[in-house]
Amino acid sequence: MRKRIIVILTIILILVGAGTLVGIRWNVWFGNSPEADYVVPQKPHNIVLSYGEKAASMRTIAWRADTVVKPSCVKLISEQDTALFPAQAALVHTRAGKAAFYKVFLPPLTEGNYQYCCLSGEEQSDIRNFIIHPDEGNRFLLFGDVQDKLGQSSPLLFATAFSSHPDAHYAAFVGDIIERPTDIYYQLFFRSLRGQQEYIPLLASTGNHEYLKGVVKHLDNRWKQVFVNPQNGPKRTLGSTYYVDFPEYRMIVLDTDALHLFSDFTITQTWLSGALREAQQKWKIVIMHHPVYSADKGRSNPLFYTFFHATLREADVVFCGHDHNYLRRGDKPVYLLTNSSDKFYQPKQHIHADKHAAYTRLYEYVTVTTDSLRIETYEAESDFLFDSITLHRP
Repeated sequence: MRKRIIVILTIILILVGAGTLVGIRWNVWFGNSPEADYVVPQKPHNIVLSYGEKAASMRTIAWRADTVVKPSCVKLISEQDTALFPAQAALVHTRAGKAAFYKVFLPPLTEGNYQYCCLSGEEQSDIRNFIIHPDEGNRFLLFGDVQDKLGQSSPLLFATAFSSHPDAHYAAFVGDIIERPTDIYYQLFFRSLRGQQEYIPLLASTGNHEYLKGVVKHLDNRWKQVFVNPQNGPKRTLGSTYYVDFPEYRMIVLDTDALHLFSDFTITQTWLSGALREAQQKWKIVIMHHPVYSADKGRSNPLFYTFFHATLREADVVFCGHDHNYLRRGDKPVYLLTNSSDKFYQPKQHIHADKHAAYTRLYEYVTVTTDSLRIETYEAESDFLFDSITLHRP
């Protein structure tokens, strides 16, 4: 009888402790910040240029306009002719409003200069231009978590990176582009870019801050309308797990925040293995928000290590974020964890690294050729070259 009472009391204490912990951490784990009402302009805006599956010829264009769906299209002007391409539309409802989003998958294009504008109903965007380069994607910028709450840190970050490297063909993000999935943070992100995303493509990974929290969290409805990616990933994460083929490398992007069940991990691992194995290019690059090797042992992700560590040996570079620190380790692959935010975590335990830093905002400039891949990491404020590594392949 005494043993039974002890067991019952132990169970009660565990349940009370668990309930107390959940009560304390409820908002952190499951709560979402409220979203204020917002107004959607009628003129096409928040225009995002991105890639199709084959970067050397495919482009997508996405934008937002008004709160009702209207006949919409992209007018594309080349040296040869002018053509109209009808848009796919989606009326997206959020917690505080609704907006009409549009996307166009342009047909395969040849190298050269193009002008375009977006039309929705009677409204038309300004004319913008983009270039398809003969060495498409060989120079690009990479940003860690941005998560700008006040709109003060990211404008300087982007201005420094784009002005210092005007030859970059596109910009990639490891996730947590916004602080939370609300309209005010999406608009802050676009204002900070100052229109750069209308001229060069963006290539984005999801982060946990793009997700709405809950017992079962889900990706904010706007994300796949803002970032229109190739539809070549697993069915459950179509458009957020994908790959883009560049002439010199395959870029593979994983939606690690969608991995909840054992089956999610196995399906994604199988798909990743195939995407790496079937790549015809010499170089293979992976972007995933959660790191396989965290900057702090207290933030380790054992499931990511268990499922992806062996598979990622087929990659050359793995870019990640989430830990708001900098860590580089290894040479096949190079694991590079970076941070572009003014939000910092102090590692309690340093793990093995070839280079690491805390309390530093950074961005990467990557150059890829047939026989080399160079990563340069710069401090956001000073534009000082903080770290660099060059991989060689005969």
